[in-house]
Amino acid sequence: MKKIKLYIVAAASFLAVASIFAFKPMDDIKGWFLAGSNPDSYEIGLVKDAERNGNVAFLKSKKTVDGFGTIMQSFNPSSYLGKRVRLSGYIKSKDVKNWAGMWFRIDGPDKANALAFDNMQKRPITGNTAWKKYEIVLETPENATGFAFGVLQAGPGEVWLDDLKFEVVDKSVPLTNILSPTVSGPQNLDFEESK
Repeated sequence: MKKIKLYIVAAASFLAVASIFAFKPMDDIKGWFLAGSNPDSYEIGLVKDAERNGNVAFLKSKKTVDGFGTIMQSFNPSSYLGKRVRLSGYIKSKDVKNWAGMWFRIDGPDKANALAFDNMQKRPITGNTAWKKYEIVLETPENATGFAFGVLQAGPGEVWLDDLKFEVVDKSVPLTNILSPTVSGPQNLDFEESK
């Protein structure tokens, strides 16, 4: 279990650089590309799905699986600066042995350290699941320079994704950020706020 948790932490860190170094652009899926710690262990593509009424993308492992793969894209977040943003999308899985999840990362000036991040690590997709809507909610700092997002899979299996969407939400929608928030000053100096 500790090995898997270390792998997940390493995978999250690696996603920060994976979109720059380990990727394979795909001509048949406009805007999307394959990336990850070992993209050669995975493949992406499009299939028709009657239940979703059209094309859906897939990410699936090959026979030999090493590391994780992700179908992803990135863009400039200028129209979302200072806003709370929800990424939602529909995902279905088959035979996912380790885990899969939608992910969303907000980058800042220092590319090595994400400003906000969630990869569904605490609510993974495993096994066989029907189409289900998933959501990630992150706060976009004013100094954000990039949004990166997609669906990742670690290990054997296959996932399908469809109808991903970004929308601004109000502050009443809870955040799903898994990074520790940056504290702007000292807190609870008299220990009266403790439980």
